[in-house]
Amino acid sequence: MKTPIKTGPVRMLPEEVANKIAAGEVVERPASVVKELVENALDAGATRIAVRLVAAGRRTIEVTDNGAGMSEQDALLAVERHTTSKIRNADDLDNILSFGFRGEALASIAAVSRMELVTRREKDDTATCLRLEGGILRDVSQTAAPVGTRITVNRLYFNTPVRAKFLKGITTELGQCIDWVQRYALVADQVAIQLFHNDKLLLDIPENASLRDRTALIWGLSFMRDLVELEGEGAGMRFSGLIGSPNLTRSGRTHQFFFLNGRPIVNRALQYGFEDGYRQLLTIGRRPVGIVLLEAPPRAVDINIHPSKREVRFRDERAAQGAIRDVVRATLGQLRRPEVAEETPESASASAPSPINWPDEVEQPETEQPAHTGTPEPTTGQNRFEFAPPPPEPGEQTEFVASRRNAAAVEGVAPAAVYHGYEDTGSAPMQIFDSYLLMPEEDRLLIIDQHALHERLTYDALRAELADRDYEAQQLVVPLLVDVPPSYVRTLETNLKVFADIGIEIEPFGDHTFQVTSVCPVYDEAKIPDTIYKVLEHLAQGDLFSTEQIRDDLLRLAVEACRGSVKAGDRLSPEERQGLIEGFRNLRPPYTCPHGRPIITELTQVQMEKSFRRRQ
Repeated sequence: MKTPIKTGPVRMLPEEVANKIAAGEVVERPASVVKELVENALDAGATRIAVRLVAAGRRTIEVTDNGAGMSEQDALLAVERHTTSKIRNADDLDNILSFGFRGEALASIAAVSRMELVTRREKDDTATCLRLEGGILRDVSQTAAPVGTRITVNRLYFNTPVRAKFLKGITTELGQCIDWVQRYALVADQVAIQLFHNDKLLLDIPENASLRDRTALIWGLSFMRDLVELEGEGAGMRFSGLIGSPNLTRSGRTHQFFFLNGRPIVNRALQYGFEDGYRQLLTIGRRPVGIVLLEAPPRAVDINIHPSKREVRFRDERAAQGAIRDVVRATLGQLRRPEVAEETPESASASAPSPINWPDEVEQPETEQPAHTGTPEPTTGQNRFEFAPPPPEPGEQTEFVASRRNAAAVEGVAPAAVYHGYEDTGSAPMQIFDSYLLMPEEDRLLIIDQHALHERLTYDALRAELADRDYEAQQLVVPLLVDVPPSYVRTLETNLKVFADIGIEIEPFGDHTFQVTSVCPVYDEAKIPDTIYKVLEHLAQGDLFSTEQIRDDLLRLAVEACRGSVKAGDRLSPEERQGLIEGFRNLRPPYTCPHGRPIITELTQVQMEKSFRRRQ
């Protein structure tokens, strides 16, 4: 039974407690301070901003700008709660274009630190210097300083040690600070921004640099090769920026940035719409990258729903999502594959393939497709790879897969299939570059990556075996000794069953040493230690192995240790090629390897006819 909360008379909170509570909402970590101070500098019209950090901001954060500065009276008011120069009445909340407007940032920062503010206007002879400790004003004086403002925050959370205990390590906190400075460096195209950590220059963005130049300075020139210009309008909003081609992807959303009227924002509708624009262009588990600049009427957006002003809400979320999706699709639809070198202009124009064709969103196939959780199938254009034979049972595998894994051939393989216009006569498919298999059909040529295909076949077979516990672990004559780092010893001891579930039986051997006593016959003993280390790295991140998805991740690692795996560059015999194709016919969608790379691509008859100028 829940213990009732004891309450007393209602009373006003002491100002010190109220300030600390407010600071907890605004000042989450050192990066929050950096964000608020850089925003104030931008609102002041600064063209040069320097951010200096010591110990990732836990010891010192200093932000210097050459903005308009403040008078002594304004400086004294600025460190009080709910004071701002951005709005005058409630109606102004519907027309906010500045970064700050709540009037809580400086007061909240001062409440949990020792803060010094030095500011001077151009018409003033001297600068005003304020010193505050725990939100209490300790000193006001006049000093010499250039035009602008310098705010120094020392010993963050010195008076709230409990909050300091929740901060992460130096690397994590510094990464958060760098992330916020980079966001403003990307969008503030008229401002020079520098970032120092322990007196080491980490970021130096010059004034008046273009978005493409700023992106190159932050992410590197190699990153820029696959970025294309974004430009378009929809739902009363204007989109611009840079987005990655389908060749440039990441496993997470760390390289997706959205800006509304110059403000870095987070909005799920924009995020989902952006990724939906790449639907059916990316492999499973990959995310697009992009820097999207959005201009919209202030009244169409509510930016006052989050204490730190990160998240925003559109008046019509669905319209915003559809607008960015359509603009992204239109941009990607204009992409063409690189032309072959040494071509004449006439042949280049004739051989250039058509822009990306988007799948029809109205007409759906009558056949039932497996459900996907927001991840597109890795197909190109409107063609989907549909094959005649029914999907195999989970335990089925081809004779070729079994032989490559030194296991007995499995009976009951589905008969050879008849493709659209290509009847299998028993002849092996052609192999080119010792890496790809060619399969002609009625109106297209299928090109199969032999390494990706065999990885997928091995993965499916191993997954079925481990699910049914149908394998027999082979006892090693001489146990394999594996030394693990001391930090992983406890992790391995408590997760021996996890390794047993993927066919690797391990026993403690003493101190930091373990012995592998039995292994599933699909594994190459020489690669067992590498597989153990990789699994331990995942386990060390937390208890992540309660779902089938994480189990599949372990199986992907197991495939890497599989003996007899077909690699790119392996010259295959006709029997091996035919065996791979038989396994391919039995695959279920999606047609990707365990790591998300596509297994198959196609060259259609129309594309070939255009290449030979038989079509215009």
